[in-house]
Amino acid sequence: MKLTGQFSSPADVAKLLALDGQLDQLERVPSLDDVRRDSSGRIRAIFTPRATFVPMPFAVVIAVEHAGQSDAALKVHASRGPTAVDVQLKLEFDQRDSGTSVSWHAEVAVRGPGASVGQRVVRDLVSAAIDEVLRETAAVAA
Repeated sequence: MKLTGQFSSPADVAKLLALDGQLDQLERVPSLDDVRRDSSGRIRAIFTPRATFVPMPFAVVIAVEHAGQSDAALKVHASRGPTAVDVQLKLEFDQRDSGTSVSWHAEVAVRGPGASVGQRVVRDLVSAAIDEVLRETAAVAA
């Protein structure tokens, strides 16, 4: 499924991009726990979106495929039991006087029981979760 969103951050693009190298900053993101870098340079964490009615922590692996002044691309794999979510995330940055406008585009695949059980709501839940973690992450950069 294809999802999109947009938000504004008071942080400039350089501060947003610098988050990849600052695990101490990423640990301040409210929906992320146990943030660490693996031997391949990927970020691993436990992501617990607040968009769900009950806490549903997912183990996530985040790989930065590209990061530039105007855009970035991330590959995210999330799993919770037999449910897996794969996200190809593209971010576009528009630097403004008041900060940065961030547009995001995601190509999402959900597999396992979570895909069928939540088929009526999975689109909204995944979209809300992506938007939530991106906004929270941008907030710690400000």
